Order: sequence, then C-alpha cells, then structure tokens
Amino acid sequence: MNPALLGVIAALSWGTHDFAARFPSRDIGPRHAVFGVTLSGLVWLSLWLATTGATPILHWPTLWLPALTGISFAFATIWLFAALTAGPIAVVAPIVGAYPTYAVAFAFILGSRPSATDWAAMAAVVLGVILVARQGESQGETAPADVSPQGAARARALGYAFAAGLGFACSLTAGQYAAPHYGEIEGTWLARIFGLAAVTLLCLTGPDGGAARLGRYGRWWILLAVMGLLDSLALTAVIAAGHQPNAEIATVTSSAFGAVTVILARVFLKEAVTPAQWTGIALIFAGVGVLSA
Repeated sequence: MNPALLGVIAALSWGTHDFAARFPSRDIGPRHAVFGVTLSGLVWLSLWLATTGATPILHWPTLWLPALTGISFAFATIWLFAALTAGPIAVVAPIVGAYPTYAVAFAFILGSRPSATDWAAMAAVVLGVILVARQGESQGETAPADVSPQGAARARALGYAFAAGLGFACSLTAGQYAAPHYGEIEGTWLARIFGLAAVTLLCLTGPDGGAARLGRYGRWWILLAVMGLLDSLALTAVIAAGHQPNAEIATVTSSAFGAVTVILARVFLKEAVTPAQWTGIALIFAGVGVLSA
C-alpha cells in the first residue's frame, strides 16, 4: 500500500477519533482523556502482538526514536484535546491538520525530494486545510470579541492547536524513521509505552483534579477504548509509510482528518460550514487523490 493510501486510513481514523474526543475531554479533562486513549491503544497493540507472536526488540542506539514518537505524540494529543475543549471543532481540527507543513520541511532537510506533481498536490492539501480553518471569520466575529472571555478561549484554542500540530509533525517524522528499525506495530507499541509514562506523570502531578477524576472514567470507557483503537490504527498506518520512499506523503494525506472531523461536526453537531470551507475540503480530497494515484 502506497504512502498516500496509508495516510487516508489515518485521516479517516483520526477524523473520527478527534470528533469523539470533545466529549470525554470536557468531562474528565484533556490529560485524563489522553491517558485513557493511550492506555487502551497500548492494550489493543499488545493483543495484536500476542496474537501474531511478534516481540519488540530494543535497539539502544535508536531507542530515542520511539521515545520521541510516543512522548511528542502524547503531548500533541493533550494539546489537541485541550483545543477541542476550548474552541469549535471546525476551527481546531484543520489548524492541527496543518502539521504536514512542518513534517515536509523536516523531510526536505533530511534529504527527501518529492516530484513536482507531489509538491503541487501537497500544496493543495495544505491550502485546503487553511481554507477550512477560516471558519471563525464566517461566524461574524468582531474585533471586541478578542478581549472577551469567548475571544480568550478562542485564543487558547488556537495556541493549543498550533502546538499540537508541531507535536504531531515531530512524532510522525520520528516514527517513520523508527519503522525500519522496529517495524510499524512494534515501533508503535514502544512509542505507546513512552507516551503512557509521560501522560501518567502529567495526570499525577497536574492541577486538573488528579486521581479524583478517575471515578468518572466509567461512563467513557467504551468510547475511550474505541478511540484508542482508532488512534493506534492511524499512528501505525503513518509509521508504516517509513518503509517506503517519500514517507512524508502519508503525513500530508493524513492531515485530511480535519476535513473528516468538520464533516462529522456538521452532520451531528450542526456546526456551520461555509462555502470557502467546502472549497478547502474539495482541495484536500483532490490533493489526496493525486498523491494516491
């Protein structure tokens, strides 16, 4: 399977995952929601490894790659959930989905040279992400809103969203470089170990309720388990592209998750989608189509 199609699998999985993330995040907090997702993802991956008989083998000189993958992914997911809690899905998801701009820059620095057609298609995807992210302007926001509580929440959401995008770019780039050393499933499993350790520490030391929120996990455990499966599937798909040339294409096409999330928010939450956003969504799918050909 080529990198673009792997990215499409990731986009569909992450798009559904991020749409669902808003609900438990607002109840138990972003850190605890990420803890639940990371733990359930690790359980799913462990079951897969047990079924197939595969055993992760540590390569000490490159162990920093799955460590960076897991820790940066955990932080990025926390920032994503915080952004989804503070702002509209239709604003947050596309901004986070701009992480290919960082990932492609990393890949170029590290020596990757996509074709002119690939560059044009990736530019279409990124432009589509930017257009979808213009949702806030379509809501008729005025300048005074920037200093209101609503405007402050929007500013926090934007800050978290940009930080999450950078974190995902670092994670996916490191994960793709780890894949040839560990394999996609084994590498994702190792990354989850490091990510779970980081999130556990944050939950124990954070100011957002600590262990007191554990009592509210019960109502969300099924959703968190499904989200963990989707999250692990998406991360594994993008990391699997590390075995192929131009692995960054999978990272770019996976960013279409923002369009998936916006469509789900439109259908189920009735969030407004402007003509400019529909144009952006069309550009995203057109770019993904070219990259997948």
